[in-house]
Amino acid sequence: MIHIPLVDVIAYFLGFVRATAFLFACPPFTTSAIPFQAKVGIASGLSLAALPGISHESLITSTPALVGSLALQALLGFLIGFVVQLFIGAIQAAGAVIDQFSGLNLPPSIDPLSMDQAPLISKTYEWVVTVLFFSTGAYVLVFQGFERSFSVFGATLPLSYFRNISSLFVSDMVRFFAASIEIAAPLVAVVFAAQVLLGLLAKSAPQANVYALGFPLQLLVVVFTLSLAVLALPNDVISLTQKVASQLFGGGP
Repeated sequence: MIHIPLVDVIAYFLGFVRATAFLFACPPFTTSAIPFQAKVGIASGLSLAALPGISHESLITSTPALVGSLALQALLGFLIGFVVQLFIGAIQAAGAVIDQFSGLNLPPSIDPLSMDQAPLISKTYEWVVTVLFFSTGAYVLVFQGFERSFSVFGATLPLSYFRNISSLFVSDMVRFFAASIEIAAPLVAVVFAAQVLLGLLAKSAPQANVYALGFPLQLLVVVFTLSLAVLALPNDVISLTQKVASQLFGGGP
């Protein structure tokens, strides 16, 4: 008969609750493209990997303390996933900024996976980031950082840790907007320069009928610069993921 200590069972379920909340807030696991069974399996694997780090703690086995600890783990997992979503979502926000300046303001399409309406370039950036998240190994950094969270934020956590949470989210929001503008700025600058040149040309040579050529020429410039901007996205994904690990857990892998 296999005997499993009660402290290990409690530690596993605490880690499982944190991992589940983390996956339901961390992109790209928030989409329905990843089945629920896969999310549960990944959460189970993450909690098993973190078991040696939390099973040695003196866990309280009383019912009120256990319920409070479970709620705390769910809150911690959601907060960690939300911070990751802020940094990774900056690339999708950059796509939305590009949509506003590129002239490709087509009617938003409905994503059949999330059932949300999203502009064309923003949705394209989201798909590219999802692919790069796995192909560049960024998911390894995120999972390693999550496992490290059990040593930074243990299975039990005093309420004093939440005093500076407002300043943390304010700084994260600032970094979110700064990163999205930084990613979108080169393409927006090129499009703006092209519009200025077209305006000067229309002013200096009205007979050239610049307005008839302006829209297709702007689209050509957008497509060309967008193809160049996509080449920089792998470095952006790695850089933003490393910033998440550095801010939350005090260093990269």
